[in-house]
Amino acid sequence: MNLPTEYVAFAARYLDAEGFCNLGLKEELDSFGNVLQTELAHIYTDAVELTAQTAKLGACFVGDGCYGEPGSISAESGATPDIIDFTEIICFGMAGDGSPFCLDYRGARSAPSVILWDDDYWRKISNSFEDFLLLFS
Repeated sequence: MNLPTEYVAFAARYLDAEGFCNLGLKEELDSFGNVLQTELAHIYTDAVELTAQTAKLGACFVGDGCYGEPGSISAESGATPDIIDFTEIICFGMAGDGSPFCLDYRGARSAPSVILWDDDYWRKISNSFEDFLLLFS
């Protein structure tokens, strides 16, 4: 999976700051106009960190009889079914509360969307990394 060029350029800007960016939203809305309350606190700037953070997701989000059950999906706006297979997901950053931001390549290997763990469900917040960046000041 190739990282979006916008991600590569953005990560390079925060390399000297070890990925700490602390960006707030322009408005409390995702790219689809749904309420979103978060910030981009940290972005992972190298392949080793991207790989390590993504591997953590596979260890934390496992089917347990509640999470990961077929058909389980929140009724919240933008919610996606629980993810237990992270082979087409790359964790690229985190919010101030530690929630992971990820590139979701499922179904679109050349154009990943952006998803966020939003307290108790995965949520699509942008169709692309470029759109994701437009959310922040």
